Amino acid sequence: MIPDKIRTADNSGIEIDASDDAVQSLAPPGNLQRFEGIAFSSSGNIIGVATSDTNTVFLFRRKANGLFEDTPYWSINGPSSGLNYPHDVSFSLSGDTELLAVAQRGGAIAIYEKNRPNDNYGPDPVFEICGPKTKLSFSDGVAFVPPNNDYLAACNLEIGSISFYRRISRSPISFRLEPVFELKHRSLSHPDGLAFSQCGRWLAVANHGNHSVSIFQRRKGIFTGGKLKYGPAPVTIIKDPVLRHPHSVAFTPETNHLVVTNAGANYFSIYEPKRQNFKMRWSQSPVLQKTVGPDSVFKEVNARNKMEGGPKGIAIHRSSLAICSPEHGVKIYSFRERHVAR
Repeated sequence: MIPDKIRTADNSGIEIDASDDAVQSLAPPGNLQRFEGIAFSSSGNIIGVATSDTNTVFLFRRKANGLFEDTPYWSINGPSSGLNYPHDVSFSLSGDTELLAVAQRGGAIAIYEKNRPNDNYGPDPVFEICGPKTKLSFSDGVAFVPPNNDYLAACNLEIGSISFYRRISRSPISFRLEPVFELKHRSLSHPDGLAFSQCGRWLAVANHGNHSVSIFQRRKGIFTGGKLKYGPAPVTIIKDPVLRHPHSVAFTPETNHLVVTNAGANYFSIYEPKRQNFKMRWSQSPVLQKTVGPDSVFKEVNARNKMEGGPKGIAIHRSSLAICSPEHGVKIYSFRERHVAR
């Protein structure tokens, strides 16, 4: 197991400041809120957090000193929000405004638009991807597809696939309800979270069911017919024994290190990209591993349910890494990358 420490003098390519005075913690507003999914806005000045049990998305705002306010400045909830077990969130710029997509386990994606005079979103969705045409089934994860963000991708936990939806209008906001592409592979097992590299070339999927992570490459050339496609097979399947019910994934922006949270373990793990025979692959063992909270708290929860107690959602913006969990709320770390082959 990789030591739980700050890396400063090796060739891992990444350093994280995990000292107590450098980590900011944000507590949920009440005991009923279970933080499941998290995302930074495009500017990095807003954090959105999905709380499944209370059908709410909370928004926290960054202060002038760089820290985030301790309490949310806005929330999306209530009957008009249409939220039903929100599990993940994703932001994307859209012209002179911004969109917030929320994946719901019931099989729907609600999309909210930022109000131009302020930083509020909603309260009503401007569009919903729902219904039989969408083929959504336990849609636990959601992400806009970079670099143009003209597609939304969602995990289908129940049927083990990733669905892609194309935006067909910016004003008014509209997406095609039928997926334009469905990624399926035998390595996908209860996919719970997904993330794209900043360039959009790489897609990582956290496989909650078989304790692994699948990493796919975006296809190019005449064989795609100009359509969005990933795969068909992963370039790397991380089968690290220390992975325990992986929940969410995120790429670092400069070096494409992959950060993975473990819902069934008290840590997140970081895997390094390496070129092998002119092809990109990711390490099978973590180059860094960080404990999230007191082990006593984790063991109490995990004893009741082996799939719970560990960190869940993860988000990265520039040099900030945020994780969330039902037990610890939000924790925000700072990190530094050293350039390696991409």
